[in-house]
Amino acid sequence: MQGKPHPLVTALLDDVPAGSRVLLLGIRSGRHVPPLLAGDLRVDALEEDAQRATAAATGFAGDARVRILQGRYSDPIPFDATYDGALTTHALLHGTPDSIAAVLAAIADRMRPGAPFHLTLGSRRDPRFGAGVALDEATRVTTGGAEAGIPHAYFDEPAARLLLSEWEILSLDERSAAETAGRWAHAPSELESMVHWFARVARR
Repeated sequence: MQGKPHPLVTALLDDVPAGSRVLLLGIRSGRHVPPLLAGDLRVDALEEDAQRATAAATGFAGDARVRILQGRYSDPIPFDATYDGALTTHALLHGTPDSIAAVLAAIADRMRPGAPFHLTLGSRRDPRFGAGVALDEATRVTTGGAEAGIPHAYFDEPAARLLLSEWEILSLDERSAAETAGRWAHAPSELESMVHWFARVARR
């Protein structure tokens, strides 16, 4: 949980006022929660993986500022809240364009007008776009490593803008993910060439 915060975490801290409640989609190791709490934010974290959700709930037990639930990202958000901001740095890398669009719709339904959402998407400049098994024009299924069998969606800029067309796009930058992608799922050699879209959008 230690180390330099992800750039989108830092950006969200700049974009929402202290005391805000934010939605975190995908908790993994919980690395994003401490900097969000240090910024005086309240965090609702939704995690699809039951084991990770249980481990995170145990790790943050007793902190009333953090709520953690297990559930599908594309289902209605299970917390009783309307959000001042939202964040995900890996959950929307997985799936197909249609499934990712469903997640975006579920999040938009619970955001305040103008609330920022910071997210990453896969880029077609990532070498992995040319590997694996093709499900459709944008989606590849990884065949090896810790993410074997998991579909990943990859976007060029027009496709990313189309996916986010229901939101106000504040910034959309294509960046190396060598320093930001999760090291729990990727070898150092893979991280070196990984490319993501870093997006800052706002609820219309």
